[in-house]
Amino acid sequence: MQWYQTKFRRNLVDMHIEDWNDEFLSQFDPQTYVENLKRGHINAPMLYLQSHVGLCYWPTRSGRMHRAFLGCEDKMKRLERLCHQNGMAVIAYYSLIYNNWAHENHPNWRIVDLAGRDTRSDGGRYGQCCPNNMEYRAFTEMQIRELCEYFDFEGIFYDMLFWTKICVCPSCRARWEAEVGGELPAMVDWKDPRWRLFQQKRCEWMGEFAQWVTDLTRQYKPGASVEHQYSTIMHPWLWGVNENIALASTYSGGDLYGGIEEQSFACKLYYGATENQPFEYMTSRAYPALSEHTSTKSEDMLRQHVMMTCAHHGANLLIDAIDPVGTMDSRVYERIGKVYREAEAFESVMSLGEQAFDVALYYDLNGKYDPEFPAAGLADDARQEREKGPMHNALLGAARSLRTHHIPYGIVNNHYFHRYRKARVLVLSDVPALEDARAEEIMQYIQEGGSLYMSGHCHPKLLESLFGLRYTGWTEESVTYVSPTGAGDAYMGKHYTRQYPLAMFERQPTVEGTPKGTVLGTLTLPYTIPNVSATSETPFFDALDMSSKTQRTLRFASIHSNPPGIYTGAPAMVYAEYGRGKCVWSAAPIERPHREQHSDIFASIIAMLAGNRFCFTAKAPEHVECVLFDAPEEGKKVVSVINVFEAFHIPAARDIAISVSCAQKPRRVWRVSSGEAMPFAWEMGACTVHLDALQCCEMMVLEL
Repeated sequence: MQWYQTKFRRNLVDMHIEDWNDEFLSQFDPQTYVENLKRGHINAPMLYLQSHVGLCYWPTRSGRMHRAFLGCEDKMKRLERLCHQNGMAVIAYYSLIYNNWAHENHPNWRIVDLAGRDTRSDGGRYGQCCPNNMEYRAFTEMQIRELCEYFDFEGIFYDMLFWTKICVCPSCRARWEAEVGGELPAMVDWKDPRWRLFQQKRCEWMGEFAQWVTDLTRQYKPGASVEHQYSTIMHPWLWGVNENIALASTYSGGDLYGGIEEQSFACKLYYGATENQPFEYMTSRAYPALSEHTSTKSEDMLRQHVMMTCAHHGANLLIDAIDPVGTMDSRVYERIGKVYREAEAFESVMSLGEQAFDVALYYDLNGKYDPEFPAAGLADDARQEREKGPMHNALLGAARSLRTHHIPYGIVNNHYFHRYRKARVLVLSDVPALEDARAEEIMQYIQEGGSLYMSGHCHPKLLESLFGLRYTGWTEESVTYVSPTGAGDAYMGKHYTRQYPLAMFERQPTVEGTPKGTVLGTLTLPYTIPNVSATSETPFFDALDMSSKTQRTLRFASIHSNPPGIYTGAPAMVYAEYGRGKCVWSAAPIERPHREQHSDIFASIIAMLAGNRFCFTAKAPEHVECVLFDAPEEGKKVVSVINVFEAFHIPAARDIAISVSCAQKPRRVWRVSSGEAMPFAWEMGACTVHLDALQCCEMMVLEL
């Protein structure tokens, strides 16, 4: 087996330290470092060979060594040897693109935007080099060759393969001219095919650079695993990352800091995107992130991070940061060690089976943008940074709803799209640019008995073929409603009526055509067009001219809100059948808002589409998540139950019952943490196990 298949307890100690002060890294001691790793029960440390600062921790010929290592050049080499002597796998760390030394000493290598600014022009700390610059590539090759020849390691992690600006440096312009020709587009405009082509090229160029680095590494260090930073899988389009980074990596992983709910989503996203299992989930031991050097997460928070990854059969990597003088806080490693020792008990089953799910959320790696966003200049970084796109947020809402309703779900992407076929229901949440071939495949999936839920932006062929509708535009109103029909009461009636409809704080697409199937909800609008910019000059109207956009924008019905007032009767939610399958279209992505009512309605629709048949069900508090892995070859099912509670100290969840569908009565059920047998009930093809209390996480194995 490869090292990454057996080493689940990993660590990284950030060493982004400058050398203008003689104290910096003066107390760095390899023996003390290793003693802390042993305290932390870590079996795969990632060691810094260089950093964003660009200074090297080996006697480099191509760059510059950190001054603290002059006269003791082998310190990092000694650390690597000590790790190996203590049975640890060593992963090397190298920062690509982010390199302050190279940025400062070679201005022509810099990433530059349309306004002529580099990444430090506005006071930023991070100097970035363009991967299209051939001189920077030659330097990178020399650095990789040196570190591969000097160090022994089992794997290497390359950080920071992404764009943080839209680079238009001479190297990027030359490459565009050679591959496409003509001027670069001047605006970010998703309606412009030339802009979309440039974005495609940005992704291609970053992917080509990543693969080039991987190939170089395998040339100089055959057999070593290569991982590229892939936290950007969840970042906006600006970063130029789709499946390109996963394709160049032995396995996928990255560092994220958004809390335990985000981690639950990210683990499933990584699981569905990685070339080889396990994926790797990284996060900091500092709270809330690495920016607070001395604030450490509580033991419960660290335990929850680690166990969430274990529940998804992934590898954990906890990130620390070295003190500028080179010391480490041993108390941090005592805490990490306590949690990692608990997690070790789960490792015996973390290579079993594949994740089982009935609902597949489709995460389009090329769809992380808002096609309705107004065009903006290439150098408008502030806007680009914020724009994750409507699909991302809709999927987070869908995942939250499914998790809290204990509906088994996984996440698939456009690269490994075929994985959705194992699910009963495919969810397309506000996907802006689904490919034609994907639409054809989805229709075949439904024809053969699969189910589909889609909302917001949808492929026109799916909308017309399945539902008989065509998009005509968008509402002018930015507050809209969905009024349930008689048929829709089955899903919305508990919370909403025609008079008091479901609210959406966003525009809805409008359609034309005769709906196929059954209309579940209709579009309702407020009396006026929501607008907060009316002034003291706004006139009072005795009677509002509803044909006047000006009047409808200047006036309101209720001063604090925009209540429903215009019941259009236009379809906003439709159920239809196609072949042997079922499908629902919702004009508004009702899964996106964080509202109890929306979550209940979305979950009930998904349950209907799934025929209320799931690989597991649970009676548990909404902050308890269940994850199932099925290993039919071994005759085992592994169920993880985790307390998803955002707090420093996590209260126990109580009275939990999980029912797992089984083709036969299990021979036994046992608790992984202790190995103890557990009582269970067997009835109507389901094995039910009860937990009186759950502090953080438990795994159970059903042996069939």
